[in-house]
Amino acid sequence: MTSAKRRGPLAVMFVLLAVPGAVFADRAGEVAALEARCESEREAKIRPLREMEIAKCRKEEGKDPQYCEKFWSDYGNAVRTSSGAMTPRMFADLPSCVAAFKARREFELNGR
Repeated sequence: MTSAKRRGPLAVMFVLLAVPGAVFADRAGEVAALEARCESEREAKIRPLREMEIAKCRKEEGKDPQYCEKFWSDYGNAVRTSSGAMTPRMFADLPSCVAAFKARREFELNGR
């Protein structure tokens, strides 16, 4: 068998193996886009609340404005309580976040 005849089946095998990888990468991109949309919508809802807390903190006597910015920078994220339990992040129940969560779970469990 000549080297050209041996490369033909090898090339077909590489193409067939690459297709599932491309589908996998495409689905991963879709999941990432859903998660980005969720984070964008969450941030839009959290931003005014965070700014209100920062403003309230700055009004307190003796508070450094930089301290207030840093302290409230993660407002709305999930936090661990003193008992070790987790307080869920704010606005995780938005429809885009629920869809992103379901898509991520499906992708991780089944790869699709």
